[in-house]
Amino acid sequence: MNRPLLLVAVLCVAAAPLAIAPLANAQGSKPALYTDAQATAGAAVYTSSCAACHGTQLEGVAAPALKGAPFGEMAAAQSMTAATLLDVIANTMPQSDPGSLKPEEYAAVTAYILQQNGYPAGTTALAAGAAGAKDAKITP
Repeated sequence: MNRPLLLVAVLCVAAAPLAIAPLANAQGSKPALYTDAQATAGAAVYTSSCAACHGTQLEGVAAPALKGAPFGEMAAAQSMTAATLLDVIANTMPQSDPGSLKPEEYAAVTAYILQQNGYPAGTTALAAGAAGAKDAKITP
């Protein structure tokens, strides 16, 4: 290998961790907006009230995916925050009977969706008007 190519290869290898570091920081910066117990309760509500349309793995069936890149892209396009996600779910779901769940069930489903998208659990339950939820952008 000639000297200029060797230098380029060494620089690429040395720079690789620097290129990956911002991704790790972005992933680790998701705020804790719900409790573990709330997400567990949300999983049960999701199974009974949401999975038929959104899929058992939140993959989307007759309705949009609620997990992963497709969900992240949709959320980014709409500048969605945790608060707006909760608001949309509470006011429009389930599609066959909007508003039929209790407020704590809507918050629990939202917590479950956040959990499934890599948001960490915290010590305070998510609720409408919760501190930080309006500023927490949804990211994949």
